[in-house]
Amino acid sequence: MADQDDNKTEAATPKRKEEARRQGQVAMSRDVSTAAVLLGGIGLLAALLPVGMRKMTDVTRRGLTLSVDRAALDGATIDRVHDVIVQTGETVLLLVLPIFMGIALIGAGASLAQTGFLWRPNALQWDFARLNPMKGLSRLASLRSVMELVKGLLKIALITGAGLYVMRDDLAQVPALIAFDMDSALLVTGRLALKSALAIAGAIALLAGLDYLYQRYEWERGLRMSKEEIKEEHKAAEGDPLIRSRVRAAQRDLAKKRMMAAVKTADVVVTNPTHLAVALKYDAAKKAAPYVVAKGAGFVAERIRELARHHGVAVVENKFVARTLYKLVDIGKEIPADLYRAVAEILAFVYRARGITPG
Repeated sequence: MADQDDNKTEAATPKRKEEARRQGQVAMSRDVSTAAVLLGGIGLLAALLPVGMRKMTDVTRRGLTLSVDRAALDGATIDRVHDVIVQTGETVLLLVLPIFMGIALIGAGASLAQTGFLWRPNALQWDFARLNPMKGLSRLASLRSVMELVKGLLKIALITGAGLYVMRDDLAQVPALIAFDMDSALLVTGRLALKSALAIAGAIALLAGLDYLYQRYEWERGLRMSKEEIKEEHKAAEGDPLIRSRVRAAQRDLAKKRMMAAVKTADVVVTNPTHLAVALKYDAAKKAAPYVVAKGAGFVAERIRELARHHGVAVVENKFVARTLYKLVDIGKEIPADLYRAVAEILAFVYRARGITPG
């Protein structure tokens, strides 16, 4: 196993990463979601707390002003008690619901930012191997579990230290709160709580960033490949070289057959006279100028001449035009403007020989 790991020195290919993602192997830190939820929750609480305090104070004040004397515990007073209870429930719900929804959206957004929209149907399948207690004990005793335990203890120490460090000058104010009035005590308590919460959330956010970088490193290290694996992947993606060569040969043969079949539709075949042959066709309804339907050299040129004579297509010798068309014009393309005059003369000659009026 150690030798295999030593051979895996190359970074994972995009295909390997995509396969790992489909299997649910992604770089993800739970601390990122925790930090995002804490910071988002603190922000929502800080934004909604003033409004919430005013509304809850109003509701409480209305409840305390109710008369509770025995003679009035009927009729309108019972209705007022019902109204106060309903208003209190509505107020609490309207204050708590945005916070819960915001925290849920922030947590989901933090997870999506790390993993994207990852859906694994096989994750819902039963795996009875996970119920094996021996495997569970082996996971608890693994090196990774020990590292997670050490990391958790370090987190607790760092978070506690950050909170105490930020609150070191404010702790002396806590015993004096007993002498404050209610509004002042609540204001000072809220300020201290917000200050300590921000310090703790900031420490968790810092740890989350470091943990995500570590998880990303571990993920990429676990997906490393050997040079042989990369070669096999490229080979599988491109296919067997022998099969590729056979496919290309079949494609060339098919293209050659189509080209030869188009010779009988040509108006003229221009030759070199023996080494080159180019078949031209002029159809004003398809193209503005004559175009090449077939061309070849050597044996292919000889075959084009034979097919032309067999189908009654004129064969004209013109070394300059044949060489130029063979080098510059692909099959299916129009001739260049420089050759319009020369080709027009050739076509006019062929048309006169056939007794066809040019144009």
